[in-house]
Amino acid sequence: MKKTVMALGFLLALPVAAQDVEVGVFAGRQAYASAHTDVVPGGTLQVEADTKTVWGLRLGYSLVDLGPALFQVTAGYQPETSTRLKGSLGGAPIGEGDLKESHWSAGVMFNFKAVVAVGLGVEFRSESLKETTDSTTYNRPWARLTLGYAFPTPGVKPFMGLEADFPLVSKSNEFGSTADLLKSLAPKNQIGIYAGLRF
Repeated sequence: MKKTVMALGFLLALPVAAQDVEVGVFAGRQAYASAHTDVVPGGTLQVEADTKTVWGLRLGYSLVDLGPALFQVTAGYQPETSTRLKGSLGGAPIGEGDLKESHWSAGVMFNFKAVVAVGLGVEFRSESLKETTDSTTYNRPWARLTLGYAFPTPGVKPFMGLEADFPLVSKSNEFGSTADLLKSLAPKNQIGIYAGLRF
């Protein structure tokens, strides 16, 4: 408890040299993992999802200017999107369905200042995964990498760049329960464009 209070006091005492607010939109392709097992009569049972275009909103707040880098806290939301699930047994189709996914996130980011700025960060995502009759929540950390450019305008600064996100934890080939199967099919990466305004 004492260490927690000291840590909070330290954070509150940090100089708020860069009070930059960032509002951004991500748009890109989201790829999903596939689940398969060989322990079935008739061959390999496999379930996979189609790659899907998704979009999401993110807010950022720069707490500290460290000179060559900004330390930023972030919060994000990705609305629900639906992609097609396909099942096969021994290569033969056995059915289709839908996988619905959305998430909210909270994280931290270091943005290194340069002509082309580089951002490295990690965020916690709470992912909602649903199919026709079941749903589950998958809580896991994701890594973020951004390469971008902020236009040098007075006041509000538009920015745009590329972003790639990857989960740091994943499940694979889990057919024990529907919840485990849904987590096995969860997104495995996001790659796209991130753009917005800083003010």
